[in-house]
Amino acid sequence: MEEKHFFVVHTFISNEARKEYLTPPEKRDPPQKNVTEREWAERAKGQYARCMQEFYGNDEFFYCHWIAKSERDVYRQLEEFGLEGKIINSMVQELHRFTSAYRNSDAPRSYPEEGMYW
Repeated sequence: MEEKHFFVVHTFISNEARKEYLTPPEKRDPPQKNVTEREWAERAKGQYARCMQEFYGNDEFFYCHWIAKSERDVYRQLEEFGLEGKIINSMVQELHRFTSAYRNSDAPRSYPEEGMYW
């Protein structure tokens, strides 16, 4: 089975969980080392899925781009990382089209075979 792209909407289970998760590592008790984007990307690879990008703002929700074989594998990975239901709640959506200027690909954009649904 080939890997698929997923867009995941997350929300923290509480303001306390959000504050704890988003506190810079060097300001935690005890202080920890901050990681680079490269180190984050290595840590974001799990047995079932890997997180490719994360997007945070000041609103209630944040978003991540995941790659996995199935929606269930994304949830399994979030659970294995100790996040789902403990720090965050998530809604996983499979993406049938993934187009990105960052990939700079020559691949043609995809469209549904028939009608407006994949």
